Amino acid sequence: ASGGDRVRGGLGFLIREGLRAGLAHAWCHALWALTLALALTAGTALLVLPADKEASRPYTQAFLLATISPDLAERDIDEVAWRIWGWEGVEQVSFRFPGEDDPAPIERRTLVVLLAGPETRGAVQELLLHEDGIEQVTYVQRTVKPPPRLPSTARILALVGLVVALGAAIWLGRWAMAKTAKSWSEALALLRSSGVEEWTLRIPFLLLGGLVGLLGALVYLGLLWGMWAWAQGNPAVRQVTPAFLTCGPLATALGLILGILLGLLGGLVGYPSRGDHS
Repeated sequence: ASGGDRVRGGLGFLIREGLRAGLAHAWCHALWALTLALALTAGTALLVLPADKEASRPYTQAFLLATISPDLAERDIDEVAWRIWGWEGVEQVSFRFPGEDDPAPIERRTLVVLLAGPETRGAVQELLLHEDGIEQVTYVQRTVKPPPRLPSTARILALVGLVVALGAAIWLGRWAMAKTAKSWSEALALLRSSGVEEWTLRIPFLLLGGLVGLLGALVYLGLLWGMWAWAQGNPAVRQVTPAFLTCGPLATALGLILGILLGLLGGLVGYPSRGDHS
């Protein structure tokens, strides 16, 4: 038991001294954490930005509004709707109640027939007028303007940003850990000469890297949820990146996991080898 206490006490001493050496270069680790946050942000942008290369052009929708007789039973309405849906030139049939206004104000029970195009109006309208239970047919046409799209360069920039930020994060991790190790070099050399295992000496560096990764993930989450709150009041953003509005929980979990893993990777590659202090 006393041997185990000595091991735990020695490990606790290593961790305390390693973190103390890291705090001496806190600004280096803060810069590293910020770069990790930028890498996570660029990765999120790459995932939520739409892949469409070109914006869709405005197009025309053509409808026939078929007013239903009040004497027609619900079962008969369903049969009429399914029969109409099977006609050539009809893409969709839906039901509207009085008071609705899509695609036009509705005053009575109505079947809304979406046509394949304005050119099919005549043939379909003629069939509707001969259909039992249809009292009146009205033609409605509207131009639909698709939501705006980001240019394809947006995803390219996000990919470039991700690659640059990841490369910078790994480099800064090595640099920050090297400065930490340099300020702790005499103690490391003494511990190595005393026979302390290398895996034990790695623990403070891994822990420090994990803490930096957690800090970077928290900065990323602040940016993520701040942008999410801003997007709620910006219809243009909601139209351009609809996936961003639903990615919050998954992005939060992945951000925390990946941030810590990247921090641990920095602590791993930044650990000074025995030759650095021989």
